[in-house]
Amino acid sequence: MFSLVDDLEHTLLIDNKEYKFDMSFDVVLRFYELLEDDNLKGFEKVSLAFDMFYIDDPDKEFTYEQQSQAIEDIVDYLQQMPYGNEEPEYQSNTFSEPDKLYSYSQDAGAIYSSFLMDYGIDLMKERGRMHYLIFRSLLHGLSEKTLFERILSIRARPTTGLKGEQLTNLLDLKRYYALDSEKTVDQLDNQMGDIFSMLATKAQQGEEGK
Repeated sequence: MFSLVDDLEHTLLIDNKEYKFDMSFDVVLRFYELLEDDNLKGFEKVSLAFDMFYIDDPDKEFTYEQQSQAIEDIVDYLQQMPYGNEEPEYQSNTFSEPDKLYSYSQDAGAIYSSFLMDYGIDLMKERGRMHYLIFRSLLHGLSEKTLFERILSIRARPTTGLKGEQLTNLLDLKRYYALDSEKTVDQLDNQMGDIFSMLATKAQQGEEGK
C-alpha cells in the first residue's frame, strides 16, 4: 500500500532471502497485457510474469512453486487499496458505476496525455523509474478536465431522461469510447485471482494424489 513514511517495496523474500523485483508501472502494465493473452495457459503466464518482474541474480534458479508464490505476493501488494481494499468506483454528483471503467492498454493514449496535461509528466520518460503505486495514485488523482476523466464520465453517464439529439450524441460517444470488456482492469484483476485459484487447486490435487 502507498505510504508517505515507508519506502515502496522493490524486494521480495523467497525462502527467507531478499531478492530485487522491478515494480515500475510499465512492468506492471506489461503484466496486465500478459493476462490478456488467451494463447497462454495460467502456469505459462506465471513463469513469464516472474521473468518480467525479477531483476536480481541472473544465475539464481527458482522452482515453479517459488515463482508462483512470488507473483502472488506481488499481486497482493499491488492490489492493496487504502479504502476498502478495492479500486474506487467512478463517481460524480450524478452517476456511479460498479465496474472499473478503464483499460490500461485501450486507454493508454488518454492516460499518457492526461498525465502530461495535469502533472507535466511524460510517462515515456518514467518507464523503469516510476513505481506502480505512485502511477496508480496519480491516475486516481487526475482532474475532471483531462481526457481520461472525460472518457470515464462518458462511459458512466446514464442515458435516463435524455431524448433526441442529446441521447443520440451520448450514445455515439459511448460507442466511440466503448471498452473491450475483456480488457478492463476489473476483468484482468479477476483473471489474476482465477489463475492463482486454479494453481492452488492443482497443488492440492497433487498433494492428495501422493
